[in-house]
Amino acid sequence: MSPFLFRRIAAGIVWCLLILSLLFSVRASVFAARAYNTLAVKAYTPDEASLRESVAETARQFAVEWATWLGDPDEYAKRLSAFLSDPSAAPLPRGVQRAVAASAVSTRQDGPDVWRVDVVVHVERLVKLPQTNAYSVPPALRAADTSASEPQPQAAQGQPQQQAEVSVWRAAVIQVEIPVRTAGGKAAVAGLPAIIPVSRGQGKAAAPTGFGDSPPDNLAAFVNQFLDLYYSGGNVQNFVADGSGVSPLGGWKLQNVDQVQVDNKNNPTKALVECEVTAPGTQAVKQRIVLDLTVFGGRFLVKGLKAAMELGQ
Repeated sequence: MSPFLFRRIAAGIVWCLLILSLLFSVRASVFAARAYNTLAVKAYTPDEASLRESVAETARQFAVEWATWLGDPDEYAKRLSAFLSDPSAAPLPRGVQRAVAASAVSTRQDGPDVWRVDVVVHVERLVKLPQTNAYSVPPALRAADTSASEPQPQAAQGQPQQQAEVSVWRAAVIQVEIPVRTAGGKAAVAGLPAIIPVSRGQGKAAAPTGFGDSPPDNLAAFVNQFLDLYYSGGNVQNFVADGSGVSPLGGWKLQNVDQVQVDNKNNPTKALVECEVTAPGTQAVKQRIVLDLTVFGGRFLVKGLKAAMELGQ
């Protein structure tokens, strides 16, 4: 092949590569522009994010007031008047209930200025139990009630004696959907809460994997001593590494350590600990934590403490 022909072929190959490179660059630019436009459409501006937060908070606050029934219609109407121009549209339900906590779990836009917010409310209801069924109820959950101590009416001859009742607080979780309208950057309730099924939780509390080994004897003893001081608020300086940021908790007492497992028996760097702690008025609270470990001067030290999770240690 002549040198001239070889140069022509080589030049042609180079030009083909340059053209292909240009085409790929243009194609990549188009894809990048489309991706950017898609993200821009889905992204919230600061004003939109603020409005969305206002919608959720308005619904949450209204749910708390709506779900608190203390038996006084005037008091109930006064509380609801902060959200409704005509609180008589929401008559006081019969019974006694109080909202303890509430959280907006879903906010959906259903139109240009219409939103629907799902709110989970933890409530306590006042219910009456036969006195014989109320012995297991902690005293703190018994409501002030004189009916159990008052003389009970005599039953008619041949009828069983009416059993005394005790009022107790019973916890429950409800979920409601609340419609909200927005105008001029402000949110307002647009309807009464509708009770809907409580969303099924997707969380997991199973023990994490990767901790199949039993700990060395000296580590097991170290964990017991450290946790005893940690929960009680003692001095843990000799048990934690410099810069760990681990400080004693206080106010709790280590009841027992059920299990300690490590990631590597010969060279443990993490320990999974299951234990029970107590506090005044509280017994047997289960804890599952992971201790990040290091060795310094021939002894173990804690350089981190965190809640155990099933994946992604």
